[in-house]
Amino acid sequence: MSIVLSIVLIVILAIGLGVMSFLYYRQRQKCMQYMKGIAVQKGFLQNMSHDIRTPMNAICGFSQLLCNSQIRSMMTEEEIAEYGVIIQSNTDLLSTLVNDILDISDMESGKYRLNIGTCCVNDVCRNALSTVKFRCPDNINMYMTTEVDDAYTIKSDSKRVEQVIINYLTNAVKHTTEGEIHVHVSLKEKPGMVTFSVTDTGEGVPADKAELIFKRFEKFNTFNGGTGLGLAITKRLLDMMGG
Repeated sequence: MSIVLSIVLIVILAIGLGVMSFLYYRQRQKCMQYMKGIAVQKGFLQNMSHDIRTPMNAICGFSQLLCNSQIRSMMTEEEIAEYGVIIQSNTDLLSTLVNDILDISDMESGKYRLNIGTCCVNDVCRNALSTVKFRCPDNINMYMTTEVDDAYTIKSDSKRVEQVIINYLTNAVKHTTEGEIHVHVSLKEKPGMVTFSVTDTGEGVPADKAELIFKRFEKFNTFNGGTGLGLAITKRLLDMMGG
């Protein structure tokens, strides 16, 4: 009887230790995930602080120069125009940063909605090009080609399709110092679907990083501006639209 009791006690003890080990492991995993989340959040806030401060400083600095009548009187018309472009460019950058944060927040909370309707393929690409064109250096040729006529349409959210192309173009401008950025609309690349592509002659992305850059807060080149949200938002939008 004592042997049976001993075996039962050993089994109970083993089960108890197993349960305790499992609970400890699960709690440890949760703790590690929590700490990783805190680290990502901290890194994001640090990046955001830098990325927001940079355009704000440029806007404030050049605005003060233009508003100072004495300093302005010593400037040439070319310098005044150049400073105006810098202010506009940084204002647009700041607006993009804020919009990215709001978009990702709405997506996480389930408030983000699509407005499906008639989408004019070529018009969407032209609008995206005109939005990003002023950010593109003069030595880079940004252009569009298409395999469809202007009457060609698809059922989708035109504003979101445009946003996706803008995000790709913005990314291309950041990483291209010379050559070209090419937007193309194809019906042949994947039969039965419309393919929008943005290609550039920039530094490129290693194959092992191709998926990583579509995750939140990930940037292949940390020296370039931005929050690392643009391509993550693009991926979410494409998933929502069935792209």
